Amino acid sequence: MSMHSRSPRMREDVMRSFIMTSVARTSIGRDRTFTVKDYIRDRSDWLWYAALALLPVDGTVFGVRMAYWSPIAPLLFLAYAVCNGRRSLALVRRHPALIGLPLVCLAVSGFGWLTVGAHPSHAVLSLLALLCASATFVSFALAWSVKRLPLRASVSVVTAAYGVAFAFGVFTWLIQPGHLDIVFLRNPLMNLYLRQYFVVRPQFLFAEPSYIGVHVFGVLLPLFWLSRDRRLPWLIGVFALGSVAMGCGVRIVLDCIVAAVVCLVMMVPWRGTVRRLRRRPRMMAAVVAGFVALCGAAAAMMAAQPRIRSILSHGLLSGDVSMSARLFRSLAPMVAALRDPWHLLFGFGAGNVGEAMARGYAEASAWYTTHGGMMTGEIAQLADPYAPVANRAGNVFTMDAYVSFITEFGLMPFVVACMLIVRAMVRGCAIRRTSTCADGGTVKFLCCWLLLLTYLYAQFEAYAFYALPLFLWYLHYGPQTMQSA
Repeated sequence: MSMHSRSPRMREDVMRSFIMTSVARTSIGRDRTFTVKDYIRDRSDWLWYAALALLPVDGTVFGVRMAYWSPIAPLLFLAYAVCNGRRSLALVRRHPALIGLPLVCLAVSGFGWLTVGAHPSHAVLSLLALLCASATFVSFALAWSVKRLPLRASVSVVTAAYGVAFAFGVFTWLIQPGHLDIVFLRNPLMNLYLRQYFVVRPQFLFAEPSYIGVHVFGVLLPLFWLSRDRRLPWLIGVFALGSVAMGCGVRIVLDCIVAAVVCLVMMVPWRGTVRRLRRRPRMMAAVVAGFVALCGAAAAMMAAQPRIRSILSHGLLSGDVSMSARLFRSLAPMVAALRDPWHLLFGFGAGNVGEAMARGYAEASAWYTTHGGMMTGEIAQLADPYAPVANRAGNVFTMDAYVSFITEFGLMPFVVACMLIVRAMVRGCAIRRTSTCADGGTVKFLCCWLLLLTYLYAQFEAYAFYALPLFLWYLHYGPQTMQSA
């Protein structure tokens, strides 16, 4: 039957099918062509892509107000895991720690709630963050290992999302009072954020300037290691250098240096390189000169930051207002825990970081001032962390994942969590010696990745952040998933 003999509706359906097939077919690699069904297995996969698109949006009033950030993506990952309930339960049975560790934290919190008291709203958010962390791991496994959704499609969504976030940050930088000073654009944005700081620094949809490095080097850099997508190095470089150029703070400078060292250690085959350099003195001299130049560039980058110069000259406790407050936020709850062995072992309970902070405030303040610490208004407010403040993010946070976890749940669950991570890493090193990723899934690659995460979480307390679940997914499923893709 010819095209002319068909009814108009039939011709329209055929043409629509042809167009959809033509647009959907994207050739990735030489041997395989992906269709729409490869990108969207069922309707729940729209939640997956929506979560990826909202990864950088964690500082607005629309998210869930967890400890000093308000993300949206963790809830979408949780919804994605719930919508794929049968498969999620199979993953939980295979990895019982996904639900076991949150239950342990809930159980030990009972001790803290009975002995110290409870703050229900903070407790619910803290336990929800742990649950969302498990759901994020399950979502990664569902999307990439069970449903076999293309990694490149996910990377495309993430790249676009962070590209938009950077462009928005440039926009907020341009409308600052020191630049174009566009008041009618700047003032309406004040109500968009949980904490507004774009008047003095660009705000890339993040809750805090120091979270830039956590996103860039905790999410984008590992995705590049896994996918080798050529768009990611450009985005990482633009994000990092642009943030430094626009004066986003001290943390991004330190993060860039640490990430550069980690990448250098991970990607250079040191044994063979040192052996070859010994045979070629000129090449060794060139490498040494390059290393000295890099160190000089890092030193110049740090010297260009007035806050870093102040910290180097006056010390950590009195060189910078933000640094001193951040250190005090960790010092006060740790002092309270060290003076109370039972609560050190089993925690003060979920949501009771502020309670521990208030209990340790007097002794921490005495030690802090004795050692020349700078007392600020922010530190003075920590005497009563639960009191209302002008900052909509509140005061119940430490900005250190390790301090927060030990304060809430104790040293025992923290040791258990570390043992589970080390066990997964040892298993990953023993079973997967070859892969299509970065350094082949070797011990050096995994150790460098883990060290980078250890550094990043030292100034970021969000249990539900995506960096650690991504690392754990790679340990369990990454190499075999990408080899079979």
